[in-house]
Amino acid sequence: MNKRNGIDEYSIFLVWFAIAFSILAMIFKSDMLKIISLVVVIYALFRVLSRNAYKRAYENRIFKEKFLNPIKDTFNISKKNKKDKNYKYIRCPNCKQQLRIPKNKGKIKVKCPKCGHKFDARS
Repeated sequence: MNKRNGIDEYSIFLVWFAIAFSILAMIFKSDMLKIISLVVVIYALFRVLSRNAYKRAYENRIFKEKFLNPIKDTFNISKKNKKDKNYKYIRCPNCKQQLRIPKNKGKIKVKCPKCGHKFDARS
């Protein structure tokens, strides 16, 4: 495995995706889903054994930015909301900037410091 890309988040996602398709193929008895899962596994193995580390790192970074980070951010906001007793965390509808507003104030007007967009929010 010298000078190989190895396993990264995108490869792990591809393997789990292939497992899900394999299970669906068994449930629905579909040859097409079996072929799709096989192709995904082969692509994941190609990525793991690839020597082009720069291209695989680029693919992994794009996967994180477009898919993984938005999901993680959604869960992190809900964790912050549970931990912080005095504030609620919301997102600006215009630029998606995370904002902190006081809790138990009812409906308040909020101005995003990043883009200047004004909107109403419930706290």
